[in-house]
Amino acid sequence: MMRISRGRFLSHWCSPIQKHRVTVLPGHYSRHLSVYPSLRSKQTPDFSSGFTRSYDPTQESGRGPMFRKVNFGVPQFYPRDLKRRVDEYVVGQDRAKKTICAAIFNHYQNLRRRRQHEQEDKEKHEKLMRQRFARDRELSQRRWDALPLEDEVPGQSSSARQASELASEASFNAPIFKPEEPAVAEHIKIDKSNILVIGPTGVGKTYILETLSKKIQVPLTICDCNSLTQAGYIGQDVESCIERLLIEANYDVKAAEHGVVVLDEFDKLARRETATGRDVSGEGVQQALLKLVEGTKVTINVKDNRSSRASTPIPTNYTASGAPTTSMPVSSPPGKVDQYTVDTTNILFVFCGAFVGLDKIVLRRVSKPAMGFGGDVQSRQAGTGNNYNLPPETYAHLAHYSPQSAPSFTPMDLVVSEDLQRFGFIPEIIGRLHNICALSPLSKEDLYRILTEPRNSLVAQYTALFETYPSQLFFTEKALSAIAERALAAETGARGLKMEMERVLAEPMFDAPTPWTS
Repeated sequence: MMRISRGRFLSHWCSPIQKHRVTVLPGHYSRHLSVYPSLRSKQTPDFSSGFTRSYDPTQESGRGPMFRKVNFGVPQFYPRDLKRRVDEYVVGQDRAKKTICAAIFNHYQNLRRRRQHEQEDKEKHEKLMRQRFARDRELSQRRWDALPLEDEVPGQSSSARQASELASEASFNAPIFKPEEPAVAEHIKIDKSNILVIGPTGVGKTYILETLSKKIQVPLTICDCNSLTQAGYIGQDVESCIERLLIEANYDVKAAEHGVVVLDEFDKLARRETATGRDVSGEGVQQALLKLVEGTKVTINVKDNRSSRASTPIPTNYTASGAPTTSMPVSSPPGKVDQYTVDTTNILFVFCGAFVGLDKIVLRRVSKPAMGFGGDVQSRQAGTGNNYNLPPETYAHLAHYSPQSAPSFTPMDLVVSEDLQRFGFIPEIIGRLHNICALSPLSKEDLYRILTEPRNSLVAQYTALFETYPSQLFFTEKALSAIAERALAAETGARGLKMEMERVLAEPMFDAPTPWTS
C-alpha cells in the first residue's frame, strides 16, 4: 500500500484558504483567532499579493454624502430647503416656518438615524455569526487533522502529536464570541419633539403643515378637537385620529407609523367647570391623549362593507410618489373585519389653536407692577393684535430675533408652561409639548402679498377662472390694496381675502361667461 504524506493529501482536497490556515505557525494561528477586525476600520484587500485575510462584504468601505438613500422616509431636504419650498406658497411667518421646518426635519432625521442603527446592528450580528461559524469550522478542521493517518499508531506519530497540540492550543486560546470592545456602542435614543402652534385664525397654521406634508411626501391628517370626547361618551375618541391617518396612508401601516397628526382647535380642550363635575370633552380628552402622544399601539378595526358588484374608493392625498390617489384596504370578502395595529411612537403630533385670552395671561405674568405692593394693573389700551405696551427688549432672548423683526413679536411668543396651565391644560400634556411657536397677525402688507405672490394666489386663481370665459380679468394695484384693507378690517386673516374677492367680482362673474353679441 502506497503511503500518502499529509501535505500531499491536503493538497488534493483542501481549498487554498484551508491549506493556508493548516500550514500557518501556531503563534500566528492564535493571533488570527484572537483578533476580530473592527467594523469601523477600513480594510482594502491587496489582490496583487497572496492570501492575507478573508473578505467581508458587510465591512464599511467609507462614508458617502451626509444623507444616504433609504427605502422609506422623507426626501433629502435641509431645513432651509423646506422653508424655501414653503415660501413659494406661504407668505410671511418666517419665524414660525423656521421653527416648524427644523422640528419636522429633526424628527425624520431621527427616524432615519434609528433605521440606520437597526441596519448596522443587524449587519454586526450577522458578521459575528459568520465569525463564530468560521471559528467552529477551524476547530473542527484541527480536530480532524489531529486524527492519525493510515499506518500510524495513535500517540506515536510526530505529525499527529503536532496537530493534536496545535488543536489543543487553538481550543484553549480561542477568544470569547463577544468582542471585548463592541464595534458599535450603545445607541443614544433621541425622543421626538411635538409641536404647539399658536396663532389667530387665518394666519396659516394648518396651511404651512399641509404644504410641508406634500413636499416631504408623508401622510398627514388634520383632526378637529371639537368633536373629540372621552372614551365611552357620545362623540369620537382620540384613536379616530390614528384611523384617519391610516386611511390617508392608503392602509399602509409602516407609512402611517411615520406620519403627522395635526390636532386643530386644540385650545378647545382646555379644562372648564361643568355642572356635572366631569369634563368629558376637555380634561378627559387631555388624559386620553397622553398615551397616544407618548407612544402606544392602537388597534383599528375596519369593516369591509363593499358589495361584490361595486366598491367605493377612499380618496387620499398621500402615495409613495406623492401624487393623490384612491385606494381600498386589502382585498377581503364583503363584511369581513380587517384589523390593523399602529404604533404611535414615531408619529409626530402637532397641536394648533388660536388660544383666545392666552395673551392676557402672559401679560399679567410679564408686565411689571404699576402701583401698590405687588399690584397687577394693566393698561386699558392693551388690547389684541400688536397693540401691546411691551418694550422690544422683552423679546431679545427669543429665537430668530433681530431689531428689524421686533415689531412682529407678540406676547404669544412669550408663552411658557405656566401660562398654558393657567389656561386650562394639565401639566402632563404640557410636558409633551416641546416646541412652542407663535404666528403673528397678518398686516395689510402681508395680505397684499398673499393676493399676488404665492403660486396659487387669489389673483392667479381668478385670472385662470376668467380665462375660461370669453373675457379677461385685470387688477390694479389700488384695487388690490383696497381688498387687503377690507380683509384686514374683517379680522379673519387670509380667509377674508377670498370673501372680499367674491364680493367684488360677483357681478363680473355673472356677466362675463355670456358671449358678447352686438
